[in-house]
Amino acid sequence: MSAMPQLCSVDVFYGPQVLGNQHHIAYRPAPAWSETPSQYQRVPNLILMSGGSGAFQAQFLNYGRQVRRCGSGNLVVAAYINEKLKTKPTNELLLTPSGEIQLGFDHESAYYFDKPLTQRPLRNFRFWRRLISQPVINGCYCGGRNDYVLLELSQPLTQLSVNSGVLCQFSQRALIVIYRLLSGAVQLRYFAPQYGEVEDAATGSASVQAAAYLRNQYPKSYAHKPIEIKQCSPAGGCLYLKNYQQQVLVRGRTAMRDSTAVFSSFDYTEE
Repeated sequence: MSAMPQLCSVDVFYGPQVLGNQHHIAYRPAPAWSETPSQYQRVPNLILMSGGSGAFQAQFLNYGRQVRRCGSGNLVVAAYINEKLKTKPTNELLLTPSGEIQLGFDHESAYYFDKPLTQRPLRNFRFWRRLISQPVINGCYCGGRNDYVLLELSQPLTQLSVNSGVLCQFSQRALIVIYRLLSGAVQLRYFAPQYGEVEDAATGSASVQAAAYLRNQYPKSYAHKPIEIKQCSPAGGCLYLKNYQQQVLVRGRTAMRDSTAVFSSFDYTEE
């Protein structure tokens, strides 16, 4: 019989005029979560966290479906360790389904380091132009067939629409779309209808791939300077990144809130 875990909700990547992304976290020191309780299938953006310093583990779920990479979830864990467990994470390693992630929390914000996926040149421009009905400047494939494709456009993304049916029919890749602003900031939108949600509110994992792409294509502007990414989803998000050799540092503001409304109807006692 396992005791009820500690629960809370956290807003991530919020900022001026943007809501960011909300996550819900359930933490218990031990044992590690081995199965997903059926009641969690009704909870969006859920993190099941366990362990202690030097041995934290996390699973990321969205309505009961496992999410392999979750950048905003990494920041939630870093903020939780700092604010709820009263331990400032400095180079804390978190074990996730995609591997070990280095977490931190300082006077600016929660942060984490991640290694971008291997990127390859984009092919079949005609298909991707048809998918979004806009000219594509350039792009790349990130990782394997079940990972990402990134497209760079010549127009702002606020009015962008994606043919979700065509994307689901012909590709298992989630779609990252970026537009470079004159200020040096970057607009980003992220679409993954194959995995349950047409558009993500604010996502660090997609931004890591975007930062690597910008470093490779425009090294003078993005190789060593901080990058501000404005995610133009309906909720919006503010993400801050910087390239470090083979890794990318991701930052975002976090705020904890009461989770009673989300969790009150569930029984957390497990046999």
